[in-house]
Amino acid sequence: MDREGQSMTDEALLAPFDLAVIRTTAQHNDIEESELRDALASHQRTMRANPGVEDLVYEWRKQYEDPVLDRTPELFVLALPPTVWEEYGDYLDFESETLAAVTAVHQEQTVRLDSVEFSAIPEGHVALVVGRP
Repeated sequence: MDREGQSMTDEALLAPFDLAVIRTTAQHNDIEESELRDALASHQRTMRANPGVEDLVYEWRKQYEDPVLDRTPELFVLALPPTVWEEYGDYLDFESETLAAVTAVHQEQTVRLDSVEFSAIPEGHVALVVGRP
């Protein structure tokens, strides 16, 4: 629920992602687009609810060296170890194919941002894009 007591729509949760990125990633990962959209929305909803985007980013900044690649009023783009994604995959009970597609959307969306140099993602880290409520 958002602050006004209304549940957040999937469209709002998917705002950080270009539809073309979601469609292309679904095709390349042999996953239904609707399933990928649902998984992306579930992940965004989870980050907003538990413990909240600002708190998560604060914790990641304490835990990892310079994880924030970009920050706007609408979103954060971070570079995090794959263990963060594995934990989300377990928590959300994603099949391995679903988790791979979700992380691919985040990676591809990051590559397409003019504000982030792909080389800024440290070796062994993966992009994570989270919308700011």
